[in-house]
Amino acid sequence: MAPGFENLPEDDSYDEEEELDFSDLRDQYKVRLEEGLDAFVVIDGLPVVPEDSKQKLVKFLLRKLNTVGKTREEAIFMPMNDNGMSEG
Repeated sequence: MAPGFENLPEDDSYDEEEELDFSDLRDQYKVRLEEGLDAFVVIDGLPVVPEDSKQKLVKFLLRKLNTVGKTREEAIFMPMNDNGMSEG
């Protein structure tokens, strides 16, 4: 027969908040706005270009985007497919 609750020791000194330390979890999962994606732009409908024309398209995008904000070449991600063409 399984033991019942009446056989459990009565230890009233247990304080759940006192024994658990969440500071390491708070530090690990803290939202860092300066590292986040709080401002990003998705551009759809770009032309499909080969890998060697990618740099020319990136320069064009930088020229257009820098008129309304600040960005740099390292911040632009352009996915390429298996054939070496941009995804558009």
